[in-house]
Amino acid sequence: MSVLDKIIKQYSESSSNATFTEKSYDIKNYFTTYLADGVKEGSRQIRILPPVEGGDTPFQEMWGHKFKVGKDWKTFPCLKKEESSPCPFCEAREILRAEGTEQAKESAKKYNARRFYVIRVVDREKEGEGVKFWRIQESYDKTGTFDKIVSAFKVMKRDLSDPKIGMDLVLTIARNSKGFPIVQNITPVGESVLSDNAELMNTWTSDTRTWKDVYATKPYEYLEIVVKGGEPAYDKKLNRWVDKVELNDDNSGGSSSSDSDDLGSELTMVSAKSEMLVKTTINGVETTDDDDDDLPF
Repeated sequence: MSVLDKIIKQYSESSSNATFTEKSYDIKNYFTTYLADGVKEGSRQIRILPPVEGGDTPFQEMWGHKFKVGKDWKTFPCLKKEESSPCPFCEAREILRAEGTEQAKESAKKYNARRFYVIRVVDREKEGEGVKFWRIQESYDKTGTFDKIVSAFKVMKRDLSDPKIGMDLVLTIARNSKGFPIVQNITPVGESVLSDNAELMNTWTSDTRTWKDVYATKPYEYLEIVVKGGEPAYDKKLNRWVDKVELNDDNSGGSSSSDSDDLGSELTMVSAKSEMLVKTTINGVETTDDDDDDLPF
């Protein structure tokens, strides 16, 4: 079965063990369709890279929960689906559904695990930054970015990620009625090799990283605080996660740190101050059904 056949099979099915480790987040690892404030539209040209060794398609599936933390929406890999371990989001969903009332069932939906697709791409404007990861949320009505990409594969009747006879994709980006950027159209560009530089092409195609190497899986204790509506912060004195509210009343002399600080056991921030940082709350509109990605900062 060809890669194109596998992509179509993966899309038609649309169904369905990372470890919590220290990670270094570098803005260069991530591709986003973000538009700067005041910019209404734009375009980006990318090349989708072929599947990593052992992978069937260029689209790595990830199940996650999208939830508001403080003022921002964040995406957290689902512990149940990704690690086969207890997940606070899934537990909250089951408790609400067990109540049986229509109101409880409706409330349970916000704890559902959603499918995401993570694509390894080369941003033609920033080839020097190497392989980037683009996380796309599945669209329930099949009109999202992933659907548009697969349509391009089908229309061109080829594997667009092929390094020798593939095609670049031009993304047309504009703001929707809620004000945040979405990919409106995807246009394949003429057949071409991934790069005229054989050494550079080999560097890109031999990169074996998966989404688990660049997106952290948070521990149960961290996610439990999020589910309860809190903001996780790491207390260095207690050596555990606590709600940020507890730190505000803490008089331990600076023994605690917030989630955005250097947490040691959590992560090390790299290039956090960047013009590409995505604003995940747009004009005060709260939605979990958008197709845009939030970066892991």
